[in-house]
Amino acid sequence: MIRSTGAGAAASGGVSRTAWALASLAAGFGVGILAHESGASVLARFVEAASVVGRLWVAALQMSVLPLVVSMTFVAILGASTRASIGKLGVRTLALFVAMLVAAGILTLAIAIPAMRLYPMDAAATAAFRAGASVPAPGDAAAHPTSIGDWLVALVPVNIFEAAARGEILPVLLFTVLVGLAATRLSPERREGLHRLFEALSETMMVVIGWILTLLPLGVFGLCADFAFRVGVRATGALTFFVTLACGILLLVTALLYPVTILFGRTSLARFARAVAPAQVVAVSTRSSLASLPALVEGGRRELGLSDTATGFVLPLSVAAFKLSRTITSPLRMLFLAHILGIPMGAGRIATFFAIQVLMSFSTAGIPSVGALQSLPSYVAVGIPLSGVMILNAVDPIPDFFATLANVTADMSAATILSRRERTRGTALRAASSGSS
Repeated sequence: MIRSTGAGAAASGGVSRTAWALASLAAGFGVGILAHESGASVLARFVEAASVVGRLWVAALQMSVLPLVVSMTFVAILGASTRASIGKLGVRTLALFVAMLVAAGILTLAIAIPAMRLYPMDAAATAAFRAGASVPAPGDAAAHPTSIGDWLVALVPVNIFEAAARGEILPVLLFTVLVGLAATRLSPERREGLHRLFEALSETMMVVIGWILTLLPLGVFGLCADFAFRVGVRATGALTFFVTLACGILLLVTALLYPVTILFGRTSLARFARAVAPAQVVAVSTRSSLASLPALVEGGRRELGLSDTATGFVLPLSVAAFKLSRTITSPLRMLFLAHILGIPMGAGRIATFFAIQVLMSFSTAGIPSVGALQSLPSYVAVGIPLSGVMILNAVDPIPDFFATLANVTADMSAATILSRRERTRGTALRAASSGSS
């Protein structure tokens, strides 16, 4: 069993750090907007310096993600009772991911379709979306898999170190699972030696992450100040409608994850909220699911008592391959553009687009705004001009905050639900032990 170490081991420290981070988030946005609107050079230089601190903090987090994922996954596999248990957990995890993606997509369609009918569009707005943006260079779209076959081939990289350097966690995770399963065939003595080695590495990384997370307020302030300084408060007309609708649906789905987790994960609202809050702050400030993984692991262990299997297998797999927001933002973008451009969207086209998004959600890297470029072929497939997609990409950083928030909350929700049996069994064993003593 890997122990919780580092600065986040105490619950009170975690709550205090989260409160400071939330205050830093608000202060960062405030300072950034003030610098943008006032044009004061002193504030601009201050924001520039703060942004350097924020980028350094994110780099430190991302530096720790890969060794953490590899060591924890390896420990989870070697610590499992049988190889079949990991296989069964993988099937259950995938089934839960698909169910949550479909449910989020259905809710999005149920809200977005009536909302589009209530919002009239004029000829000027339509013309602007038809001619207001350029199509990305062919290399931009070609850099991403465009078919299921290409995606499957990309999961088996020729150079695993090159994949790691590009931040492609899913191929690295699959390679680690393969090596871990092979290690279970070794003699007990050799297997135990590997288990102790990677367990020590995992504990060491948790100490390092504890140090990094103590600087959470500084990193959050720098990132938010830089973003607000660059963007300001601009957004008008049709773009305001799209951004507001997207953010509203993403927040609704995030809020619904709480009762879903309480019901199916057999936990309390307070415990789940405390566990996921630090990761949510990281998500909002960095717009990166990968950067949120250390805080997810720490919060899951400390507040929810998640097992090594949940934190070492389910959470890394969730962050690498599960993007709940994909079936929210992409269908909403498609419906919005079809509405303002007057493109008819029948049930068949919507179903085709939705199915593509479910499949592609498992290939989106957990870094800011990657999913929009990866999904360009799916818009072409249903007749949506790429110029309109690229216009919406200009304001994508705003809903992307809430998309990452939803993704990270869903990651913790999935791990809590899938670990329910283990947590219930552990509680029963502790109760029986205390009763016998």
